[in-house]
Amino acid sequence: MRIIFFLLPLFLWGDGHIFLYHRFDDPKHSYTNTDTKVLIRQFEYLKKNGYKVVNSKELLKRAKNGENVDKLVAFHIDDSFKSFYQNGFPIFKKYNYPFTLFVYVEGSDRHFGDFMNWKQIREVSKYGDIQCHSYSHPHLTKLTDLEIISDTQKALDILRSKAYKIDSYAYPYGEYNDRVKKILLPLFKYIYNQNEGGIDSTVDLKDVPRIALTGDVKIASRLKIKNLKVKDFKVIVKNNTINKISGYVPYKKIEVYITKLGWKWIKTKNGYFEYYPNFKLKKFRNRVILKYNNEISAKMVTKI
Repeated sequence: MRIIFFLLPLFLWGDGHIFLYHRFDDPKHSYTNTDTKVLIRQFEYLKKNGYKVVNSKELLKRAKNGENVDKLVAFHIDDSFKSFYQNGFPIFKKYNYPFTLFVYVEGSDRHFGDFMNWKQIREVSKYGDIQCHSYSHPHLTKLTDLEIISDTQKALDILRSKAYKIDSYAYPYGEYNDRVKKILLPLFKYIYNQNEGGIDSTVDLKDVPRIALTGDVKIASRLKIKNLKVKDFKVIVKNNTINKISGYVPYKKIEVYITKLGWKWIKTKNGYFEYYPNFKLKKFRNRVILKYNNEISAKMVTKI
């Protein structure tokens, strides 16, 4: 007999949010680009509607303390592209909004043309936090355990040699699995993915969701996203086929999404659901999303 685990109150508070950017005014890379006119509209919305922009560590601390974080927002910028320094950074300064820059270390250390140099990173560090986004920006799930450790340690050594206090990591491409996560857990206090979700008191500090803002996104709609409280959320994959998705949710049904398969409503029994899609993965990087209204929880699944 399965016993439903939900005895939690239904909170009236909303969730906090961490929003993620990459490039700014760089239309050649539309998949990761944000037009600064859109950025300004998003900032103006936050300003006019009483939102406070804080460092993500403050947001997480206050959420874990059980505080109301409904009006708190944090910003991350991944990859340290030069377009952030040239186009995005001046706007962050104008609004006095803090941010965390996750540095692709090799890009800066070897002077790759599309990435910020160390002098520029030092300048932006006066206004935001500098953290680790790997050394070589690899597909981590394709690396051996030793290769993951080596890449990460090389990035940490370089960043710390420049006097940056590193305690946070963002997965390159948002890609990870249980093996990758286990290797990185002891090295960082905070680890961030690229799965959508809100920030509340139940957030896992080693698996923090972030909402990517690319294109002409209306930030008001993304601020409605809340964390879906799921227990024992499992995705069973064998031979690059998703065989089973299961878990406990506080609803009679739940909507499940798989990349390239789409959405499907699944009924629950005493909060428990099982879904057997037997779906062969079509892409290297895939997401499994659970959704009920604006509540979302997600997992990354990569081909092996």
